[in-house]
Amino acid sequence: MKFFKRDLVSFRAGFTLVELLVVIAIIGILVGLLLPAVQAAREAARRMQCSNNFKQIGLALHNYHDTYRSFPPGELTVSRLGVLALILPQIEQGPLHDQLSAAGAYIGRNTTAAPAWHSNPAIVSTGTVPLAKTVIPAYVCPSDPSSDLNERMKSNDSGAFAKANYVGVYTAVSYDAAGAKTADRKATFYEDSKVRFRDITDGTSNTIVMVERAGMAPYNSSMWMGWHNLPGPIDNSYQFSIRTRINRLSNDTNYPIHGTSAYAASSAHPGGAQFLRGDGSVTLLPETIDLPTYAAMGTIDWGEVIGEY
Repeated sequence: MKFFKRDLVSFRAGFTLVELLVVIAIIGILVGLLLPAVQAAREAARRMQCSNNFKQIGLALHNYHDTYRSFPPGELTVSRLGVLALILPQIEQGPLHDQLSAAGAYIGRNTTAAPAWHSNPAIVSTGTVPLAKTVIPAYVCPSDPSSDLNERMKSNDSGAFAKANYVGVYTAVSYDAAGAKTADRKATFYEDSKVRFRDITDGTSNTIVMVERAGMAPYNSSMWMGWHNLPGPIDNSYQFSIRTRINRLSNDTNYPIHGTSAYAASSAHPGGAQFLRGDGSVTLLPETIDLPTYAAMGTIDWGEVIGEY
């Protein structure tokens, strides 16, 4: 018996169009299921890096205190340097500190005769990357999508300076037992402050000294060099760029976490923002925190009892 080629069963390689579409659909479903988990894992890693940045700052503040017997000033009134510029040697930015010092940034650190840093061309406009525009990774939250230069608080003349996502708390509000506002209280970092550990009688583990602030609208993040009052696109108090309030009446929306104020604590992390306590520990506080509790955590010597949050 003879067999012809056409009588043999032939096997076909490859996919039909229907099979290919089925495979593509399955892959699309798997990507849709896995992508949120991947994004969540990436955000968790970014939030951890943000927390580590804050811990480095906390350690730098403690080392500064060991050297000078106080925390650095929240801002120097005349030179307008901020706390983050003052702890550069403690944050492993000694060479940048030395360059700023050589440019005259720290002249008159403890006097009223110091020039404002933003009026010094050697700081704001000299070199390929001017000193005040040097990005310091330890001062930037990796989750913040805004530019590494603070475009929202730039100067019309000198442009944008390097941003920081971590700012000192300069005032808080005290509440009485009924929850009513009683008084503004200075916190850890205010004009020419020199707060010591012994001044924080509420306890360093109960006191927030710095907060995270995002750079995307409506928030202004900060500038690690300090503050300026140069003309720019935002007509407001530039000195608030390096400090924040934990300050809120019971019926407004300005200063809770992710409040409407450009200077409220805020972040790109879902549900809350990172905070640095006086003992150097870092916590993510939820935006739903009880407001009198939130305010009590900002004061240093008012004796409030910290509630649940």
